[in-house]
Formats: sequence, structure tokens, C-alpha cells
Amino acid sequence: FHYTTLYLKMIGEIMKEWTREERYRPLDKKDVPMLKELHEKIKTSIWRCQFHVQTVTGLLGDTNGFSWFNGKWHLFYQWFPYGGVHGLKHWYHVESTDLVHWKNKGVGVIADGPHDDHGAFSGSGFVENDILYLPYTGNHRDENWVRYPRQLLAYMTKDGVFHKQEKPLYGNIEGYSEHQRDPKMFYRPEDGYYYFMLGVQNLEKKGKFLLMRSESITEGWQVYGEMKIRGYEDFGFMVECPALEKMGDKWLLVFSPQGLQPQGDDFQNIYNNTYFIGDMDFENIEFIPDGPFKELDHGFDFYAAQCAHQDQFKDKAVLDAWFGISDMEYLPTVEQGYSGLQTMPRLLSIEGGKLKQRPVSATQELKGDIIEQSKEEFVLEQMPRACVIEIKGNDSDFMLDLFKHEKHSGFVITYNQESQTLIIDRGDLENPINADYGTTRKLHLENGLQECTIFVDHSSVEMFINDGEYVSSSRIFPTLEEKQMVSTGNGNEVIVYQAKRTVEDDFIIYPEQ
Repeated sequence: FHYTTLYLKMIGEIMKEWTREERYRPLDKKDVPMLKELHEKIKTSIWRCQFHVQTVTGLLGDTNGFSWFNGKWHLFYQWFPYGGVHGLKHWYHVESTDLVHWKNKGVGVIADGPHDDHGAFSGSGFVENDILYLPYTGNHRDENWVRYPRQLLAYMTKDGVFHKQEKPLYGNIEGYSEHQRDPKMFYRPEDGYYYFMLGVQNLEKKGKFLLMRSESITEGWQVYGEMKIRGYEDFGFMVECPALEKMGDKWLLVFSPQGLQPQGDDFQNIYNNTYFIGDMDFENIEFIPDGPFKELDHGFDFYAAQCAHQDQFKDKAVLDAWFGISDMEYLPTVEQGYSGLQTMPRLLSIEGGKLKQRPVSATQELKGDIIEQSKEEFVLEQMPRACVIEIKGNDSDFMLDLFKHEKHSGFVITYNQESQTLIIDRGDLENPINADYGTTRKLHLENGLQECTIFVDHSSVEMFINDGEYVSSSRIFPTLEEKQMVSTGNGNEVIVYQAKRTVEDDFIIYPEQ
């Protein structure tokens, strides 16, 4: 008997039971007043954030269409408008000039055609000739609820108007199950082809990578072949959101496998987000890894990461992800009618054969007044619910307890110098989250704890450790009574900054509003 089971039972009487018809209700302009009322309700939630992209209403899911276009960063997220549950998904659009200050722009891709009337699933962005192309997977189901996936194309012109190409880029791919989705487009000048990387499931229910290619963005797409990973065969029962990203003379392969078994302290989440660094042999459709595949993030809640199509950072990548995981429940806000965040964007580089993930430079603008600065133990009786915490370590024992209650712990970060182990523990918070999959995560720091920057935003904690060697992202839902911050350790300097607001929480559904 787990805390999650208890919590489900506790709120079951007040949570709405969603019918299939309600979950697959088309978006209708007549519903704007009702959605505005929902937005006004959720804006009062104590778990709304200040510097994370969050859902305007309902459910936020995967990162989509992430691109630099027409002088701005454009990001879309899967969006079910009517509640914090999974249903008929569209793409909601936000934009930024610096990856930190974000504005809501309204729905971008509306799932309303014959090929996507049961959802606009994930896809990517690709910019060419002043057009932001948005390839995505559309889903249609028949009267027997059989799914028919199609690879579709929407696009946005410089005037901000969205269009959808009527004809699919490609229909059902033979030899695979109905699970074939998440096209990530890129162009390879060496052979003049545009490519899609797709996640698919074969008929033996194994997750695979599929490459498609064409000489045109809008037509002529053909299956190029199934991509092999040298030395690896098993990636669970499905691969979602795969992407190849060229970084200098190396390729980064990012993907979200479903069905991996835990290996020691790794792969503890129900589904994981992983990566390889290596070389890509396009002629033989084979990826040659330089080493084992690793987790992108070592927290509890990180999935469906996507690198932006961009030309602003040479030999680097800009990555964002869903601050959540499929098939996990984020019940405190679901009960309030909404669910979901995007993580903070990260700047990725490959240095010495290793992946570094750092906050983008504009995150420095999040820092407000200094609340505490000390090398001694301290207690804040009322910690800021949104703050930036800098730890300047000396590889000594350390403990930081965030949102501690007088009678129990909160979100506890502990580092043990002897074992070089960092542990995060959210098991004692009053609102348990997915406790069936454990309440602690452990990370071995091969170079000890040198420094750490922690971004706390009402219902999230993101940790960038040792200048981006590791990142850990976790959702939490502290009550108002869970409010203390306690720091103990042996000489580590801790600086706590009040965080500024950089994300607008405006109600916009249609861009013409």
C-alpha cells in the first residue's frame, strides 16, 4: 500500500470522471468564456510558476516545434484545453526573445482535420525560406477506436498565421504497430535530403528508430530504413521523441525509451529520457556510440526533450522538455483543473567527449534581492516560493531542506563526501507524487560536489550540478505550511536570491484575441 494509492483514494471523490466524449471534445470558439473562467480559477493556485512556461488551461504535454524563427524563439506544447487530463491534443504557442521571458500567443496547430481529429501529437520545427515548418503526427480513430497515424505538415508564415497542408506527408508505415510518431526534421547538405527521425514500435512490440527522407519538405517522403545502434538491441517497448542533432564533429542522439529496466541508481522513472554521443553512418543507417547511453536528467520528472532548430549557437544545441512523464499523475493541480510545465531551456555542448547542460545566459536575469548568504548553518522561517540558490561547494558534506515543515522534512538535498553521492528525497512532503516509483534519486558525482545552482519555482526544483555535468528536475507541491529552508554543512557558501517573474500568465486562446 503506497502513498500514491492513498492519495488517489482521498481525492477520488472530488476529481471529475472524464468520459471519452469529453476527452475528445473539439476546440470551439464558443468555449472561450468557459476557458477564461477556468484560467481565472487556476491562476489563484499556489503552484502556478513565475519563470516556467505553464499551461494556459488544462493539460500541457510534450515540447513541440521548438525553433528560432523571425527573430524570436518559438515553442509549442501539446495542449488539452478542458482539464488536467489527457485528451484531444492541439499545439499551444509561446514565444521569447531570450529563452527566459515568455509570452502566450494562443493555439497554433488545431487538431480539426480528417487525419488529426483525435489529436495533434508531437513533432518538430524546421525553418526555411521565411517559413516555420511544423511536421507532426496526426491521429485518427475509426468507430472501433483503431488508431491510424499520419505524418502531417503545418506551417507558420512571418505574419504569424498558421496553415495546414491538406495532404499527409506519409500514411501508415507497413511492418510496424500503430505506434509511429514524433517526426524530428533535419537537413543533410552532404546528400541534399531532408530527413525525419521517427519513433516506432515493431510488430514484436519493440521500440525502434526509423529514418525517412525526401528531396522536398512538402512531398516525396519515403522510408529510408530502420536505424541500428551499434552494440545495442533493446530500448523497451517504444521509443518516443527521437532526434539527431549535429554538434561540432559529433552527433547527439536524444530519445525517450519506454520500458527500460532500472540499472542500479539509473533509469528509476517509469519512462526515461536518454542520449548517446557518437557518429552517424547514413549510408548504412547506423549510429556508432562513443559510450553507453545515459540519462539526460537525474530527477523525477523529465521527458520528451527536444532540441530547437536554430542557428544562434554554433556547435551547440538548445534543449527543452516536458516537466513531467507520461502515465504519471500530478494530482494536486489536476484536482484544480490543470497540469503541466515546460522545463527551463538548456544550452548543450560536448566538451571532452561529455555532454554539458547549462542554463541559458539570460537566466541570470531571474535573480532578485539576496535573501540569505552564509557559510554557516541557517534556517529561513519563510523561504521564497520562487528563488535561485547558489551553492559554492568544497566537496564536503551538505544538506539543504526546502519547504520543510516544523514536524517533517520537505524536499531534501543531501551530499555525502565520502561516497560522493548526491541524494534528493521528496518522500516526506505532505502531497506525495508518484511514490510507487520511489521517493529518492541518487547520483554519484565522480568529481565530488564543486558547485550547484538550484532554481525553485513554486512547484518545481531544477538543479544544475558541477557546471552542467548533471541536471536534476523534480516536481513538488508544497503546502503553505511547508515553508522553511534549512541549510547545514561544512563550509559550503549558500546564496539565496528572490526570483523575478519572467513568464506572463495571460489568457489567450486564439491569436486574434
